[in-house]
Amino acid sequence: MAAHFYTELLNFFSRTLRDRDAATDVVQESYARVLAMESQATILDVRALLYRTGKNIVIDAARSRQAELRMIETLSLISPDESPCLERTVGARQSLRRLAARLGALPRKRREAFILVRIYGFTHAEAAAHLDTTPVSIEKHIVRAVCDLMAAAA
Repeated sequence: MAAHFYTELLNFFSRTLRDRDAATDVVQESYARVLAMESQATILDVRALLYRTGKNIVIDAARSRQAELRMIETLSLISPDESPCLERTVGARQSLRRLAARLGALPRKRREAFILVRIYGFTHAEAAAHLDTTPVSIEKHIVRAVCDLMAAAA
């Protein structure tokens, strides 16, 4: 494995993330993933693969943060008394686990529509195309999901 790309990658991701510790984690994870791939296939351009893998890791982390923020926002809409503030992060995570359990109890289509729109930020039209249904149907599923979740919270 070309270890001489480490410093180059570290500098690139340090500038991109503006956090050298986070960049170190990204680069190490990139190397680990590429090493795992190397045993399965021949890699023609290790440097390019390391960069692409690192960028994918950064993108995945950003998406996870966005999804978590949307879930917290949704939780505050569903049960305002349980909405977490900055000082109660642990309580917010527990509430998110309860919300996930409540979502798991919903019918499949209702749950999928709710997750696509409220958590992943899809529009009703995008969610309808993804689930092969109509935007009106998506809207009804979301309203029913919110009602179900509020009833489960009570």
